[in-house]
Amino acid sequence: MVLYVLAAVSGSTLIKYGSMAERLPVLFTVPVFNLAVSLVLLVGLLFYGISFVLYIVLLSRFDLSFISPLLIGFVYVLLMLTAAVIFKEHFTIMKTVGATLVLAGILLILLGDNGVTGQRHAKGEADVLQHISEE
Repeated sequence: MVLYVLAAVSGSTLIKYGSMAERLPVLFTVPVFNLAVSLVLLVGLLFYGISFVLYIVLLSRFDLSFISPLLIGFVYVLLMLTAAVIFKEHFTIMKTVGATLVLAGILLILLGDNGVTGQRHAKGEADVLQHISEE
């Protein structure tokens, strides 16, 4: 689960950074979209692709209603932080309240549901990883 979140956040961040052509050397341009493609953007796509494969693995092992909101919530909050730190995007009161509510929702999901279809109760990251390695 941690690997998925790190790959998704890294992929999104690198894609954003890599699409800023004025900062990086351009390898080629996609004419239809006038999109300048840099090496950083391609590495971001690689990380995003890895996150997609990990997402499929997690979806196959956990209830959709459990794992999807959990993962999306973590990615959302971490992307807000990276956007503020790396891209100097502004944090507003509403974004802070929203991120707090997302974290509270994640906590409620973890406390209220096991998320493992027909299996034992997942009590944390170690149990999630053990469950995946057992199959």
